[in-house]
Amino acid sequence: MPSTRDPSPARRASRRPPTARAAAAPALSAPRALSALLALLALAAAPPAARAAAPALTPPHAEVLAEARQIVESMKQSERGPYARLRWFCKDGTVLPPAPYACQPHGGGRQHGEYSDARRRLAELGWSVGTVVAALSWEEVWDAGRRNRRLRELPLERYLVEVDDGWVLRRARFYRGRVQIEDEEAVGRELLVKLLSRPEWVRENFLLARESVRVLPHSGGGDRTRAVRRLAQEIAEKDGSFERLRIKIHTTPGPEDVRAVRDWIDGAKRKGASAPLLEAAGHLADGLKELYGEPARALAEARRGLARHPKAGQLALLLDDAPELAPAGRVDRYAAALALIREAVVESADGASNLRLLDLSLLLEEEAVKAAFAELAEPDPRRSDLLDLADRLVDAAYGGGLLSERERDALAAALDPVIGLPEAPTSGYLEAIRGLKRAGGWGLGAIRHAFGEPLVSYAALEPKAARFPDDLLRGSAMLPLAEATTRLAADADAVTGLVHRIFGATYGGMLALNPGVATGPLKFATSAASDAGPGYGREDVVVLPTTVAELDPVSGILTLAEGNLLSHVQILARNLGIPNASISPILERRLVEHQGERVLFAVGTRGSILLERLEDLPPAVAAALGVGGGAPLPAAAGGRVEAPVPDLAVQRPLPLAELHAGLAGRVVGPKAANLGELARTFPGRVSPAIALPFGIFAKHVGRGPDPPKARLDRAFARHRAGELDAAGLAAEVEAVRRAIAGLALDPGFRAELAAMVHEEFGPPGDYGAFVRSDTNVEDLPGFTGAGLNETVPNLVGFDAQAAAIPRVWSSPFRERAMAWRSQILARPEEVYTSILLMKSVPADKSGVLVTADLATRGEGLTVATSWGVGGAVDGEAAETLVLRPDGTVTLVGEAKAPYRRRLAPGGGVDWVPAPAGQVLTTDEREALRRLAAEVDEKLVPAKGADGRPLPWDIEFGFVAGELTLFQIRPLVERGQLKADRILEPLVAGGAPPPQTRLDAPLARPQAEPAS
Repeated sequence: MPSTRDPSPARRASRRPPTARAAAAPALSAPRALSALLALLALAAAPPAARAAAPALTPPHAEVLAEARQIVESMKQSERGPYARLRWFCKDGTVLPPAPYACQPHGGGRQHGEYSDARRRLAELGWSVGTVVAALSWEEVWDAGRRNRRLRELPLERYLVEVDDGWVLRRARFYRGRVQIEDEEAVGRELLVKLLSRPEWVRENFLLARESVRVLPHSGGGDRTRAVRRLAQEIAEKDGSFERLRIKIHTTPGPEDVRAVRDWIDGAKRKGASAPLLEAAGHLADGLKELYGEPARALAEARRGLARHPKAGQLALLLDDAPELAPAGRVDRYAAALALIREAVVESADGASNLRLLDLSLLLEEEAVKAAFAELAEPDPRRSDLLDLADRLVDAAYGGGLLSERERDALAAALDPVIGLPEAPTSGYLEAIRGLKRAGGWGLGAIRHAFGEPLVSYAALEPKAARFPDDLLRGSAMLPLAEATTRLAADADAVTGLVHRIFGATYGGMLALNPGVATGPLKFATSAASDAGPGYGREDVVVLPTTVAELDPVSGILTLAEGNLLSHVQILARNLGIPNASISPILERRLVEHQGERVLFAVGTRGSILLERLEDLPPAVAAALGVGGGAPLPAAAGGRVEAPVPDLAVQRPLPLAELHAGLAGRVVGPKAANLGELARTFPGRVSPAIALPFGIFAKHVGRGPDPPKARLDRAFARHRAGELDAAGLAAEVEAVRRAIAGLALDPGFRAELAAMVHEEFGPPGDYGAFVRSDTNVEDLPGFTGAGLNETVPNLVGFDAQAAAIPRVWSSPFRERAMAWRSQILARPEEVYTSILLMKSVPADKSGVLVTADLATRGEGLTVATSWGVGGAVDGEAAETLVLRPDGTVTLVGEAKAPYRRRLAPGGGVDWVPAPAGQVLTTDEREALRRLAAEVDEKLVPAKGADGRPLPWDIEFGFVAGELTLFQIRPLVERGQLKADRILEPLVAGGAPPPQTRLDAPLARPQAEPAS
């Protein structure tokens, strides 16, 4: 594929200079642009406790959904849909029946459908459907206090109407007079101009602004790419013989599809296909013909209104002769123009000009995607060709709002060292590809941030809404970028000898998150709200749409989209040696084919992934596994861990000054003990705290006619003797948990604690406190137990704090926590709970620092930070960085959680909107570097099974730029050695070559990923 790109592209001028770019490095996420499942979000799969964390992103209750679905079904069957009747709506507020010029005496007005009572009720429940744009007010659209919620749901509403046969307008689409297009366009234009006149808002919400231009009628550009994709999907759903063409149009579209669709129509006619189906296929062929027709006229029309715009000259240089260029040149020009338009729009308060620019942007994106696939269709591409194409598509994705400026610059920094070279160091080639793998996940994050609330609510109401992110990504430059990246990733695997084997075929472009080995039935997780439960058990290898804040015990985890590396689930996976990999969503169907079958799942330290039916294992792998005939592995490889025996003699509260490492697991839990060490090492940086030793817990649970502790011990003894089955044991443990949660505090202890709280924290009522569990069976040399127990945040007043103590004491006995511990502990009943009371800190930002590079297994520190308090531990989209020893920073992911937690004055936490983008400042990153260096110098680390020091896992916060420390613990990882031994027979040996010819064709993969 010879290069035909413009020798002097303007796209480079639009980028920041290299010195300002973020340093790029190996990636975390494979392209994610190819799966409708991703729209379900982590919340759709998370258990109730996790979903309840962010009210704005919590799926509605079952009873609300049931009522809403009933209303929607009635609207589908009604000829008037969500409308009651036609009315004139006059400017003075008068509403009149239909009649010629009815509003003339009232200053004018508009005629359209009046919402029905059912529609009003549905809006009260959370879904404002059947939108009449002419009836939208500025206040309803703006609604800044709710993060422009109404504006964010308009694309979801339109999407469902277009993909679900009209949805609530199924029979009402032909209800004459429900809308007047001239009124719709006039109001839509007015609203858009007003929105686009706010540069600061547009800068923070560029993707939302651009999609609003696509959705709101205003006599602007079309949406041809998505229209043909949706029509292809509709035809395939009605006739399975169209599925191959549907895949082609959805993944690698091109002008040849026009003929292919017309050929299908001819065949369908001979088979007696229905007239509506043939009509839809005819519309599809016409749409494809229009899409792949002459672009010059449409571009010229879109530019006509920009003749006097300050950027008109630059746009003319890019676009005047672009349609005549070869595909590579067209991609180059269109990508540069897309980036230029974004930068112009976010700097301007001229709403009308910005609207014309964004109309042009939507057309340019269509042309860029077409040209990119034309380039990809050329035979025998060279590595340099695909790198250059990917480089240009990064600019196009930035111009489309799916990548931030920071992300675009990070990818540019990874690509620049290899662009245009005939040969490059293999390390640089791999770094560029690993950088590109992040782009799809970043684009998905942008969609989640922009449309998070309606994505959750609309997908809960109508599952087809879950495809919206897929639709948006596939209609953008992300689709050809994902294709180019997948080909490059497969080539990189061939260069390095890295193998991913999925059911007998090899693939490239996947991501190993945590090494380990598992066997068990392959299961797909279902929503925890389902009556059938989560859909998996502790022996299963489970497929998740994304990482979640909580997870019941499983044998192995495959994610189709990952959360952040430092969430509790990820840390638990490392602790227990549970293999965890993120694989391309395009393999979802392959996984579905084997659902329920017993499989071996192994992830190696080099990044190789193996998923195979036990009965199909190669002999060498079966030998390394040490099983025959499909015998299962233990759920957690590596042996059982003994719980330390606590000293129960200390039965008084201990202030922070008395806490030290020697008490860990003996008198108090490791949180409290290590916090004491932190306070001595970093005076003034640790919030005041009080520990309640194991002895206080033991005293309370050992009282009464049938003490809870005695009942727990009896239950486990009977279970081991075969007298109590698993269900009976679970029931007994739950009874013990309830008994502990209902305990009354000893009056003497309560008085003693109240006095110490006053002395250490200050007068009651003017502060909050976190009540944290801290057991003897966490942060052990072979087990951490992160996130298994409860923390009650920011309780104001001593009575509230004291009332939470029994609740937190009981949390280690929840079924989920006991089940996880049973995977690794020899005697899971030997759990004793201490408690750490910490004075609340109003952190502006908070997160987790691990003194190791978890992203690439290289050198560096991994930092995940979110806005607000309690950040980066519950799987939210945190800013994830690797701080390199040479001072550079690898951007792994931006903070794109739509909401953040803040301390509520009356207690608890509130949720408020959070910005996307950079969280940590340069000074704050340097403070974390210094912290890590001091911790390594002053604290004695725990050691792993191999005798090497374990990295530290440190929770921190910043208040007005000042660092505060909350916790430190060793990070335990297990299972790597066994995984490598199993994978070794399948992985090609030898080191990769020092140099790679970039002007050479790609290596041919052994198997192409399925569509």
